[in-house]
Amino acid sequence: MDKQLLKAYIKTIVEDEVKRILPEVLAEAVSEIKQLSENKRPATQTQPPKKSTLDRGRLAELMGMTYDGETIRANTGGMAVPLPENAPRDADPEVVKAITKDYSQLMKAMKIV
Repeated sequence: MDKQLLKAYIKTIVEDEVKRILPEVLAEAVSEIKQLSENKRPATQTQPPKKSTLDRGRLAELMGMTYDGETIRANTGGMAVPLPENAPRDADPEVVKAITKDYSQLMKAMKIV
């Protein structure tokens, strides 16, 4: 069979199927939208929540860390699988260096700590 003829045949079949299925799908979509709009109720008016301030202690808590006023420490007790001491260290040395680097001076310069 010729490729052009096959492409034309496929195009015709697809157009016929779309014409057959499209009204059905559109009717379903319209009925779902109508149901959603009918089910919507006006929200009860409540006062907006008080805007809380976010201090370093609260930020550290949200990030799973502790802040004692000088240093931020990560809480590793909640880790699912702690890395064993004898785990292979086959990671890229630059990655290991970046992870284990002391960033305290940077944090002070950025006035985060």
